[in-house]
Amino acid sequence: MNKYTLTFRCEQLELKYQDFRYLHTLPICKSLNLVSFLMCLFRSITFIFQNEMVWFFVFLSLTIIVMLAQFLIFNNKRKWVDYYLLIINHFLMLQQQYVEDGFEPQEAFVYGQNQMLLNIMIILVSDFKFSSISILGNIIIKIVISKYYQPSLSYQTILYSIIIGLMFLYAIFKINQQYRLSFLFTTQDSQQEQLIPLLTDSPFVLCTYDKDNVQFQQKFSNLQNHQEFKQFLTNHQALNFILRNYSIHGQTLETFLLTRQKKQDDLIVNKILELKSNNNNHVQKIFIRYSECFITELIYILIIDKKRQEIQNLQQKLANYEQGLNKFQIHFRNFLKKQILILDKSLNHDQNSIYQAITKLMYIFSKFKNKKSSKITNQSFLLIFQKYAKLYSQAYDQKQMKIEFCQEIKDIFTIENTLDEFMINFFTHLFKTKADIIQIHLCKSFSQQNEFIDIIIKVDVMSELYILLQRSTHFRRILKMISPHDYVILNDDCLIVRLYKNMNEINQLSPFLIKSDQNK
Repeated sequence: MNKYTLTFRCEQLELKYQDFRYLHTLPICKSLNLVSFLMCLFRSITFIFQNEMVWFFVFLSLTIIVMLAQFLIFNNKRKWVDYYLLIINHFLMLQQQYVEDGFEPQEAFVYGQNQMLLNIMIILVSDFKFSSISILGNIIIKIVISKYYQPSLSYQTILYSIIIGLMFLYAIFKINQQYRLSFLFTTQDSQQEQLIPLLTDSPFVLCTYDKDNVQFQQKFSNLQNHQEFKQFLTNHQALNFILRNYSIHGQTLETFLLTRQKKQDDLIVNKILELKSNNNNHVQKIFIRYSECFITELIYILIIDKKRQEIQNLQQKLANYEQGLNKFQIHFRNFLKKQILILDKSLNHDQNSIYQAITKLMYIFSKFKNKKSSKITNQSFLLIFQKYAKLYSQAYDQKQMKIEFCQEIKDIFTIENTLDEFMINFFTHLFKTKADIIQIHLCKSFSQQNEFIDIIIKVDVMSELYILLQRSTHFRRILKMISPHDYVILNDDCLIVRLYKNMNEINQLSPFLIKSDQNK
């Protein structure tokens, strides 16, 4: 800000200030314009009756100018307002020439006071540069006119007029300086609020307690900018949701903040609060970085610490992974012990143990297979099925398996490598049961214009096999990829595992396949 003219050095800031000032200046200017119009009109009419036509046309011209100013300046050219007020002010000063001889002393004083109030009103609503010109013009004009009409005017009166005028100029300087500083503070405060979202990407809210309306009011917030609060129409609704649906120390957050009203001498700064949800349908726990500050009232600052929540979730996942890894180590250790026993038996020419070791290793490796494919290839279903059936029959020769099939199921178009994984899991669970006799029938079926291969299983422990297959999430995950269902069909006398015979011809792929194609 220039220390003499009080003009902001930033041109954009000066334009903003002028726009702000015009909001208060224009209504007063229009009132002054109306008064000027009435005065000019009254004087014009007066001069008609006094038969002074020269002055009549002078004031009639001024009346027209005032009317034009109302429509042209105030409605279209706001920057001309200060110039117009400057002209009006000097015109009012020239009224000093009009002093009626018939004025009584008190009437003359009142007339002079009214003129002075109009001058002050114009000076107060004008910009400082124009106000200073008006004040200096007032000092000069009134001294010159007074000296002209009253040559005996004392120098003491002249000096007194100059000193009072300069004092008034200084007062106007300070008033305008304070106006501009207040505007600058308000603008900076607004800009600082705009910077707050740039300092943090977490949801936050600054709120105060409104005692008149008995509720919390948000002063500044970005809650609606985050997905979890998009459901609310306003930031105020989102704030009320947090205050009333989350608790701390057995009380709602709203109650906690109300109790802090009585502890303004002990402000909390940057404290982590762990809030628990009162509703099972919402996020069970959130962390808030909480602070308080007191300017003219107590301000609560709530920042939802999403990163801390993510860290805690990751820590929980790591703990679960560690627990799962420990279980895996225990099971894998037991698995190795069993393999050692099997190898010991194999040294004694126990062929069954060798095949059992092969099947168990195949099952273990199938669980650790991470590479996924969505490529559909032509595979020999019957040969693959017979291969695995023979292998598991050799591993568990105490069980008797009978297989019937038709030639139509010889080939299958399905996802590569998935059929082998399916066979391993299917036969592993099949031979885990206590069934002594296993009957399998392979046939073709149709449903909704799609062609399938049905594996029909009959065992004397049907419910046991059904439960095993249904509880195996890995088996059902494989089944979902190559079957219309992720479950086994249970009939009265058999179980049916249904596979797509030609996945190239199905009308709509499963969501898993679509996702696989997109990620490929």
